Order: sequence, then structure tokens, then C-alpha cells
Amino acid sequence: MYSIEQLAVERGGRTIVSGIDLSIEPGWALQIHGANGSGKTTLLGALAGLLPLAKGRVCWRGDDVRRAPRRFRSELAYVGHANGVSDDLTVLENIRFAALLGTADVSDGDASSASDSVSRENEVLEQAGLYALRHTRLSRLSQGQRRRVALMRLMLGRKPLWLLDEPGDALDASATDWFATCIDTHLRAGGIVALTTHRPLESGAGRTRHLYLERSSGCLK
Repeated sequence: MYSIEQLAVERGGRTIVSGIDLSIEPGWALQIHGANGSGKTTLLGALAGLLPLAKGRVCWRGDDVRRAPRRFRSELAYVGHANGVSDDLTVLENIRFAALLGTADVSDGDASSASDSVSRENEVLEQAGLYALRHTRLSRLSQGQRRRVALMRLMLGRKPLWLLDEPGDALDASATDWFATCIDTHLRAGGIVALTTHRPLESGAGRTRHLYLERSSGCLK
């Protein structure tokens, strides 16, 4: 379980968000909504352990993430506004570089495992519509295609918790449908997703909660 208890975040002496109190069970998604400047990105940064808390705590599997940061980070996949990819590398190189950093599945050296890893890479590349571009440098791709590369690593990884800042930005209708399927697959496998968004993303209506940020507080539905 992922839980947030009476969380408040301040920046520059000003309260950005406060009174956030909720829990997310495995198989569920949380969509965070709000106007520009409402604190969506700040809240997500706090949930990821990237920003200090003025009050409250964030717990993963019952442990305060500030007291057990290593375990939390090993099970967290975070995608911010920046894609975190290299324009100098190809699509495939970016995926495999992420694996070396521990953000995607890594083969243990066994030949069958390596073959399975390549098969999985090809499957996800096909689903994302980037197989034909797998040897293309990202500098030659559109912003939407770069975003898909960043999001593909979620499907290749083994992280149960996804924290995503506006993941649908720059995605066209086809890519949005693909990513909605990715979210649904992750939830059905018992994963957890928390994301910020300007527009609702399909993630399984029966398994989605919505948090609306207004004037430094949150309304949960």
C-alpha cells in the first residue's frame, strides 16, 4: 500500500499543498488534477521523496519513505516533465542504458534470459509504434516520440509504483490509447500509479481515484 498522511509542502515560505490524506491500494490509480500553479508537480515531487515535507509523511509498504528510502527508490519508477532520455542515443540504446541504471529489466547473463529480454524489448517497441525507429537517434524524433521512449521504460521495468508528471503531454491519440493500455496492464498486475494530468486518462474507471487540488488543499473523489 502507498499512503499519504496529512501531507503539507512549503516552498519559499509559502504553503503549496496541505491536508493531503489518502491511501492507494495495489491495482489502483490516482489522478491528480488542478489548474496551472495549483501544486500538482510539487505534490508529485514530494510523493517521490524529491522534496521535503513541512508536515505529515509518505509511507510505502507501511514504512515512512524517509526512514527506508533505499527500498522505496528501488521499487519506484518516476517520470517527470523532462523525459530523462539522451538525444545522442538511439531508441534502443536509450532503453538499454536505462537498464544499466537499474530502471528497466536487466538480463542476468543467461542466454535464455537475454533472448527473453530482447523479445520483450521488441514487443514493447511494436506496441509503442517505435520498432521501425529503434535504431534512430532521438534527436531525429518528435517530442511525442521521445515521450513514448521515456514511457516505454515503465513497461520494461519491474517497478510496482509509477509516479508520473503529465505523462500524456505530447502524445497523439494513438499513443494516448497505447499508454492507457500500459496503465491498465500495470494495474491488473497489482501495480500502483499516481499521475498528474490536465485531462483525465483512461486507467480503468473502477480502479481510479481523483484528487483535485484547489488553493493549497485537495479534494478526493
